[in-house]
Amino acid sequence: MGVAARTLTAACLGALLLSVPTVGAQPRFLSRATADRPDDVSGPQIHALYVVPSDGADRALDTDGTVAASVGNWQRWFESQTLGGGLRLDTSGGELDVSFHRLAQSESALADPGIFIRNAIEAELRAAGFARADKVYAVYYDGATTAACGGGAWPPTSPGNVGALYLEATFGAGFPCYDPALSRSGLQIMDFAMLHEVLHTMGFVPTCAPHHTRSGHVSDDPRDLMYAGDEPWRPSILDVGQDDYYHAHILGCRELAESTYLERNIEHPKVALTVTVVGPGRVTSAPAGVTCKPRCRVAFDKGTVVVLRAVPVKGARLVRWGGACTGTRKCRVALGRARAVTAVFRR
Repeated sequence: MGVAARTLTAACLGALLLSVPTVGAQPRFLSRATADRPDDVSGPQIHALYVVPSDGADRALDTDGTVAASVGNWQRWFESQTLGGGLRLDTSGGELDVSFHRLAQSESALADPGIFIRNAIEAELRAAGFARADKVYAVYYDGATTAACGGGAWPPTSPGNVGALYLEATFGAGFPCYDPALSRSGLQIMDFAMLHEVLHTMGFVPTCAPHHTRSGHVSDDPRDLMYAGDEPWRPSILDVGQDDYYHAHILGCRELAESTYLERNIEHPKVALTVTVVGPGRVTSAPAGVTCKPRCRVAFDKGTVVVLRAVPVKGARLVRWGGACTGTRKCRVALGRARAVTAVFRR
């Protein structure tokens, strides 16, 4: 099977770059790290990377929120399709973990392999330690190529753990495949493309799917996220008809709804959060579970991010958070172990 069958080509994108509905993004992001940070939870997950060639400009898309915005865009769309079950993202301290890596090869050297550029990027990343068997690496490569706008592995036929977008790639008469500003303002076609490549790298679409075509795609509807064909790609539905890869439940065929990369399919251990209120105040939380005055204890699944909110009574004000909290008006707690939090109020 040729790698070209798994690349996101310009023909898929040309008429679509401005046609995707907007979904607002409010990214949160960490400072730069060149290695995978300690994970909030164990098990299969999607790890994001911002990667540049040896001679490429570093636009800091990992630290300015661009990558986090893109991941947030496609994750929210995926959740809307699955009614709340998102993909399991790699987080550290409750925030999306985005790694930075500068490759040893130049932009021109990486462009030489054409459609095989993904293979070259993956080889360097594996050598650098990004090689966890239970992680899919969503790579935002800030380099150029005219071969494609993106590419992914497709195990077991084409093994690998990298799905990539080529941010400086162009198509047609030099049109860019990707505009970082669009991801920061809402869902764009290349956010769909990243999710498309991530699913390829998870092994979708399997050859046993009724509408399987072109090595990992479906042929029945151009609105399908995994469509490839002669019509322009208009992604808006996860598995049209649910008969190929999501809730198709074909005997012996890989099924996305049962994947351990989905949040809902992971058994999370419970951890306890204890909150103490000092003074005439009250605390609530999102997700719900903490509602206390003056003290409460509640268990959440490990990996849940709890945002604590102070709700002063009349005449009272929050003067500080203590314990495991970070923030001022709101306190954000990422649960990795039992946490104790104090909210102090004064009149």
